[in-house]
Amino acid sequence: MPQRPRRAVLACSIVAALLLTLTGALPASAAPPDRLIVFDSDRGGQVDLWTMRTDGTGLARLTNDKVPDELAEWSPNRKQIAWTRGGEVSSAGEIWVMNADGTGRRQVTSNAFSDNAVSWSPDGRQLAYRSARGGNLDIYVIGVDGTNERRLTTDPATDYLPDWSPDGTRITFTSDRSGVSAIYTMSSTDGSDVRKLTADSLGAGLSLYSPDGRRIAFADGFCGPCGGENDVWVMNADGSGLRQVTNTADLELPHSWSHDGTRVAAEFARVTSGTVGKGDVAVVTVATGATVNLTNTNGVTEDDPDWQP
Repeated sequence: MPQRPRRAVLACSIVAALLLTLTGALPASAAPPDRLIVFDSDRGGQVDLWTMRTDGTGLARLTNDKVPDELAEWSPNRKQIAWTRGGEVSSAGEIWVMNADGTGRRQVTSNAFSDNAVSWSPDGRQLAYRSARGGNLDIYVIGVDGTNERRLTTDPATDYLPDWSPDGTRITFTSDRSGVSAIYTMSSTDGSDVRKLTADSLGAGLSLYSPDGRRIAFADGFCGPCGGENDVWVMNADGSGLRQVTNTADLELPHSWSHDGTRVAAEFARVTSGTVGKGDVAVVTVATGATVNLTNTNGVTEDDPDWQP
C-alpha cells in the first residue's frame, strides 16, 4: 500500500491535534489511528509473534521463545492478545494471554494434550478453542481466568477453528462430520442448534464472522480429497449469498476481517507446479478480490494474521 507524502501526513497530524484540543480526548471506544495486525513468523529461526501496521510497516516483535508462538487473536478491546504457546499440533500447545505489548503473560489452559486456535467472546470474558483430548478434536470454552471450562462439541468427527459471532450467541467452526470439510454454526452456550452452512463440494473451512455479524468469510478446498487451490469466499451468516472473492492458482486463507468489513487479512502463498511456497501475510479486498502482499520476506514463513478490532 503506497505511503502518503510527508507533507500530507504532517498536515493530518496538525489537524488531528487541533481537533483533540477543541473536542478533548477520543472516547475509549474510538478506533486507534492505525490498527495493527498480529501474526506469527519464523524470521530469526523460531516461530514468534509480531505486529505491524496495515501497510506492512512498523514491525515489532512480541515474543522471543524457544517454543513456537502461533495463532494469535486480539481481544475485543484491543488491550490483550490470546495465542497458542508450545506449538499448534504439539501436546505442549496451550492457550496463553498477554498484554498488547507482549507483557503480562499468563497461561490459561494446562493440559496433557494440545489446545489451540483461540477465539475471544465479544465481551472479552471467555475463550473458545480446539482441544485434542480423548483422541478427538472438539471445541471448548473457558473463562479468560482459566475457570469454568465447558465442552461444546461431542461429535466423533474433527471439530476445530471456532469463531465467535459479534452478538455472542453463535460460534462458527470447521468440521468433517459429513465426510469432508464444511462450515457449521452452533449455540455458544451449550453447542446445541448445530447448522451446516456449506455444501460438501466446497470443502470449506476456516470460517470468520464479519464485524457486523452479517457475513462469514472462509476458504474452499480445505481438505485433501476436495482438490484445487484455496480461495477466499464470503457468504451471509445463514449460508445464503455465496460469493467467491479470489480465484487464483495460489493459496489464500482468510484469518480475520478489517474493522470496517471491507477487507480480510489472509495467509498468502504462491503455488508452483503443485508445490505450495512459503506463507506471507496479505490483505484481500472483499469487493474485488484484489490482494496486496504485506510481508514478502524471502525464506521466511509468516501466517495466521489477526486484524486489530
